[in-house]
Amino acid sequence: MKLSKSLTMLLGTAAMFAMYGCGSDNRESNIDQQTATFQASAACISCHATNKTSPVTGALIVEEWKKSVHNTNAGAACTDCHTNSGHPNGGSIVAAVEDTQCATCHTVASLGYPHFANYTTSLAAQYVSQTDAAGVQCRQCHNPHDTTSLIQYNKDWTESGHGNVGYVPGNASASSVNSHYPWTTAGRDSCAKCHTSTGYLKHVVGGTTTLTTNAGVSTITAGPYMSNNKKNEAIMCSACHEDYSWKRRSIGARTMEYTYDADLVPGGGSDAFAGAAPATANGAAPETAVVLPDVGDSNLCLVCHGGRGNFQSKRASRFEGHHAATGADLFAANSHFGFEFAGRDYTKPAAYVHDSIGVATGAGPCVSCHMKSTKSHTFDAVTKNASGVITAINTQAVCNTCHTGASAINAATLEEQSLGYQNAGKLVIDYLANTVPNYTGAPIVITTTAQANAAHVNTYGAFQNSLLTSEDPGGYAHNIYYVKRLIFDSIDWLDNHTFDGTITIPAGYPAAAAWFNAVAGVATRP
Repeated sequence: MKLSKSLTMLLGTAAMFAMYGCGSDNRESNIDQQTATFQASAACISCHATNKTSPVTGALIVEEWKKSVHNTNAGAACTDCHTNSGHPNGGSIVAAVEDTQCATCHTVASLGYPHFANYTTSLAAQYVSQTDAAGVQCRQCHNPHDTTSLIQYNKDWTESGHGNVGYVPGNASASSVNSHYPWTTAGRDSCAKCHTSTGYLKHVVGGTTTLTTNAGVSTITAGPYMSNNKKNEAIMCSACHEDYSWKRRSIGARTMEYTYDADLVPGGGSDAFAGAAPATANGAAPETAVVLPDVGDSNLCLVCHGGRGNFQSKRASRFEGHHAATGADLFAANSHFGFEFAGRDYTKPAAYVHDSIGVATGAGPCVSCHMKSTKSHTFDAVTKNASGVITAINTQAVCNTCHTGASAINAATLEEQSLGYQNAGKLVIDYLANTVPNYTGAPIVITTTAQANAAHVNTYGAFQNSLLTSEDPGGYAHNIYYVKRLIFDSIDWLDNHTFDGTITIPAGYPAAAAWFNAVAGVATRP
């Protein structure tokens, strides 16, 4: 009798170890060396180690789970999510688990409010989209089986402008761009395209579009972007990725919401010194929507960074290209986003090829320069120290493809270009303020639409170009020839209301003088 009992126990123990070993990478290891969740999942693994693949990633689900903290830190066993009621012995098990199950362990207290669609204030943005059903909100940014391997991408994203949800009640300027205004109210409907994931997807997938003519008439097609509910969102993973396979959306070349007319020459306005400007002239060429080149994955960036206007747009006291129109600068030959003065040449030189970087690989210039580093989802092309000085080019290898030998670029040379660009922009601002005497001998103030409309067209253009360095701080890298000419022409007009092709740069602007290759303070048009 004793022998039979001992034999039964021995056989039972052997069977248990055999079951735990099935599907494991280390079948000979001691069960005590495996996590508690692995031990609790051993029965599931013994059957499903090689026959259950993710319908999204195509990988073996068991292998994905093994890499996650649900296994390595004993976070969650299979049945913690897939509730088991007697399976496989005639019972049932929940196979399709909804993301609401995640909240069993991941609470507002442990993760913070941005992870949940509770919208505790009217403006604070969150990491979830209000239009995603509760059952699929988490998987928009996390693989439910392997939540860990790519978590650094999520962390990097939260450091970027796309993922910043910072909110200071009553202080829009101190809040993140995602929490800056109530982006989903009816008055800001077109803003939602770039300030919420829902609006972005309604544009690139749903076909909702806006077209604003040069006269300032806007038309929205295919319905509004958002409901009037004041629920702000970050620009989350699902904006650019189809699902948690992280395949990028393919959206094709972008047609922008503003227009260009090849023979339209803006005019109007006057002052006592330059006199009356010629009236606006327009020929027979049609006004058509701006279409940017097809640049593969970088098309996703151009949806929002392709600008919202150009020098032909209705005059305004803010930058006509709108904020962060970096792609419009890159493709200025298509967008004409800076103020191009009549009779001045802005044709890009043959040497300028930044707009073709990465096109052959399908990445395009935006992705190639901003996302080919170890911290790709911060979208930072450079690293800066606490003083804002460039200390490294994060995608140096991309630069090295073309910039070799005497034209080699490193952090120091890029910093010089940045300083020159900012210093030259400051000179335009100081001319307008009459800190450096301008042709009127008094400050030129444009803070209202009425002042913008009254100004001489070229003075208004100089005002517009004074905003380049703040609206596209990286303009010196995106399209150096274009921005250099725009700033040069603005200074050329403001000093004596004549385009004579030379400017004198005051002694207090050494970086600008170097940027323009000035000799004894005098520079000629680049």
